[in-house]
Formats: sequence, C-alpha cells, structure tokens
Amino acid sequence: MSDILKGVVVGALIFTGTLTAMAQTTETPIVPQSTLKLADDPMEQPAPKPVVGQIVLQSNGTVLAGDLIGSNVYNGENEVIGDINDLIINTSGSVDGVVIGVGGFLGIGEKDVAVEMSTIAFIVPEEGNARLILNATREDLEAAESFKTTAVQKTQKRMEKVREQQQIQQLKRGVYPIAPTN
Repeated sequence: MSDILKGVVVGALIFTGTLTAMAQTTETPIVPQSTLKLADDPMEQPAPKPVVGQIVLQSNGTVLAGDLIGSNVYNGENEVIGDINDLIINTSGSVDGVVIGVGGFLGIGEKDVAVEMSTIAFIVPEEGNARLILNATREDLEAAESFKTTAVQKTQKRMEKVREQQQIQQLKRGVYPIAPTN
C-alpha cells in the first residue's frame, strides 16, 4: 500500500473513532449518599443581621445627589444661570456647597464656581425635581473666581516648586530670566 493511501486510511480511522467517542454518552457515577452534601435547610440558617444605619425609603424633604447633579440653577428672575456639576461634602457627611458650571457652550469653556449650600434656595414641588435658586446673575458667576479642587491645588503647588527649581538651576548656570514688563 502506498504511503498516501496509508495516510488516508489512518486519518479515516482516527476521524471515525473521534466521532464514535463523541457520540457515546457518559454515565454519571453512582456516589454513596453519605458523601453527598445536601443543601442546608433554610429554616436552620440564621436570619441576616440588619445593616446599621440602612435607609430603605427616601423621606420627603430629601434630594438625591444624582438628581441634583446636572440640575439647572436659576436666579430670582427665573433665568438659568448655570448647572450643578458637583457637590462638596465634608468628612462628616454634610453638604458644604455645590459646584456650579457657568458659561461656555455645551460644556466647552465652562467654568466651575462653588457656593455654600446655605446660599441655595430649594423649591421642591410635589412632582418633579427640586428647583435651585441662587441670588446671583450669570454675569456674577462668570466674574467670580474659579473653584479649585484639592487635587488642582496640589498640582499647582508641585508646578510652582518645579518652576522654582528650574529658576535656581538657570541661575546656577548663569542664565538670568528677563523680568516681565507690565
């Protein structure tokens, strides 16, 4: 028999053996009942412990952070002056203030200004989201100093240190910075 014919026969035998093996079903071995672990009776399981401080239902007079973020802020003339971008929460869990996004177009060029929570008036209608009113104009917010997070403040301090170190290195090399003209 030629080598090619032998290869075809061997391949066909292997293929048929594979199909036969795949077609066979495996039987589940019999395991003595003493070794099976049955599910515990639910009546024997201890009741779950209650979660301390758990709130199951939202109470009237409360607002969820997710409902506040993105909400418009209005002035006394019912004009939109910005929207809530974030909340400032202290380590005891109280809301100290809100970060209002103002200016820009579709979020581009928007500036964050933070105000204390006590300066925002909440009007919560029976149905719908809370209405937030601030005694300021859009122009007031646009002219106000931008809010800086602690992360931004730390980055600015690191950048200042790097600039100072660069200036010291320049002075050591004999390169003197040109004083800015006003």
